[in-house]
Amino acid sequence: MIQIFNSWNMLDPQKKIVVVLAAIATLVAFFGLVRVVNTPSMALLYSGLDSATSGEIVASLEQKAIPFEIRGDAIYIDSTERDQARLSLASEGLPSNGIAGYELLDSLSGFGTTSQMFDAAYWRAKEGELARTILASVRINMARVHIANAVQQPFSRGVEPSASVTVSVRSGVLDVGQAEAIRYLVAAAVSGMVPEQVAVIDTEYGVILHPGAPTNQGAGTGGLDVRAQELRENVARLLTARVGAGNAVVEVMIEARTESETITERILDPERSVPISSDSETNTESSAGGASGAVTVASNLPDTGDSAGGGQNSRSQSQSRERVNYEISETVRERVHRPGDIARVSVAVLINHETVIGTNGETSTEPRSGAEIAAFQALVQSAVGFNAERGDVITIETMQFPAPPVLGTMVSGGFLSGYAFNLPVILQMAALALVTLALGLFVVKPILTNPAQQLDQLPMAPMTALGGTAGYGTAGALTEFSEVPALENAPKDPVEILRETIAKRSEESGHLLRNWIETEAQNQKEQVT
Repeated sequence: MIQIFNSWNMLDPQKKIVVVLAAIATLVAFFGLVRVVNTPSMALLYSGLDSATSGEIVASLEQKAIPFEIRGDAIYIDSTERDQARLSLASEGLPSNGIAGYELLDSLSGFGTTSQMFDAAYWRAKEGELARTILASVRINMARVHIANAVQQPFSRGVEPSASVTVSVRSGVLDVGQAEAIRYLVAAAVSGMVPEQVAVIDTEYGVILHPGAPTNQGAGTGGLDVRAQELRENVARLLTARVGAGNAVVEVMIEARTESETITERILDPERSVPISSDSETNTESSAGGASGAVTVASNLPDTGDSAGGGQNSRSQSQSRERVNYEISETVRERVHRPGDIARVSVAVLINHETVIGTNGETSTEPRSGAEIAAFQALVQSAVGFNAERGDVITIETMQFPAPPVLGTMVSGGFLSGYAFNLPVILQMAALALVTLALGLFVVKPILTNPAQQLDQLPMAPMTALGGTAGYGTAGALTEFSEVPALENAPKDPVEILRETIAKRSEESGHLLRNWIETEAQNQKEQVT
């Protein structure tokens, strides 16, 4: 401590000010770093909530003494307490989505509630419950359901309820499949509603399913675009396995039907007859009689011995008839083409020429063979489900791709490529480095460095014993000797300077020391007396 105080006393006022400012800056930086270290890292709790729900969450956090920050419409809390806070808020029913469901019916009492009021509350609760169910999907960000149910009239017939659903997805567009699922959900929840009477609307891209359209019909081409993208990726994956990446370009276009069509086909085959009914009839007749004088054919025949005795004759008759009805073979077919069905698929494939390496190591390109193109044709037909009757078209061509120009320089790893770029850690390290540098330059170095005491500050008595006008008792008198250098700016130790001066000027130094001794002795005697 004595050394520190002596060093402090030996500093000039400017250096003292610098040391004080450095000490203050060091303390401020130290407390700043301590605050940064002790400040918890804030994590997002909830965002995008309405004002009422955000107020309820803030009130609950204040009751639980959980520190939080509000940044716009987002609420941040300590990352270590975020999961526990979410579970605690969920047990309280927070955050509520702001959509009321069947709890609306709890506030209705039997007194003063008319049937119209109950019906209005019931349909409102139904809409809220359906919206809650739709919001259960991770892709849906917002959902509203409106049900139009006509008032039942005594003589009204054929009045069907309808509904419209407005949704907003987190990213992209609502696909047709999910829109149809929402349509079936709403139709199944309302008695007497058919799915065709439910319209699904995307808040950003417009109508997805029109009211009155069949369930497999999309208002746009979103479903066909997704199907075309899948086919494009399948074909590109097949070709890339053979020609390599970047050597094949695939485009797929799917044409859809825009009108509904019912085709009835009746085919008659005259070569084929089919029996449809059969009728058989058989008649048998027999009779016998004698010679009773009746004139018959037998009476005109000559007499024989056989007929002499009896005079009897007999007769039998049998008749058979069969009738079969035939019908020409007939085939009746009925096909229904709905809007949105695939009408035709067109595929265009462009393949780069094949690269050939010669015997001397030189590379060249040449068109691909017809057999290889035919193999590609068969693969593409199998991948897209080729149907010649539908009018599908597949075109495969091979051409030379231009070589891309080389731009820029080769990417190489830098000096800091092996280190992770973490901005908060880097800033903290930089602050610590600056504080350490300032502490070393402006605090430690001035304290540890012992500045050379100026010789003119040494207490020296005037030398009058030597005579002469020059006062040898002062340090300024030594500077009058040409051989002695000026000591004001000498970086050497004062003791070393004094030793050199005594060696060079022994006589004057002896007088100077003798004068000091005599003066000291005289002062002591005066003090004793």
